[in-house]
Amino acid sequence: MQDKIKINGKEIYQPDQGLAYKFETTYTTDSTRVQTGEGHFSAMFTVEQLGYTATYIPQAEATKILQMVAKGQNFTLHYFSLYYGKWQDATFYVGQGDMNIGSLEENGEYLDTLSFNMTGVKPI
Repeated sequence: MQDKIKINGKEIYQPDQGLAYKFETTYTTDSTRVQTGEGHFSAMFTVEQLGYTATYIPQAEATKILQMVAKGQNFTLHYFSLYYGKWQDATFYVGQGDMNIGSLEENGEYLDTLSFNMTGVKPI
């Protein structure tokens, strides 16, 4: 059986096509390119970043998710890590999200889209 994405141990409305997976490396301030174009970079750390996108999500489900991830608070995400090659729990935060309201018709409220990026707190 396929495992499910969870936030703080609670299964959430699943994204349309899984999670987008990225990573970001932070470099020291003296990392640069010289005039010949050669790079001199000193990596400090790399974190995982995951993108969530759901379409036609019921408003009540979107509200549950937003209450777990909004305001920049840390949360525990259960997800498949490509770096580690397994399902695991790790601490993430969300700094920004995008939503488009589809309908506010009573008993039919939904969002056309809900999307946000989650960034890992601890480096990989």
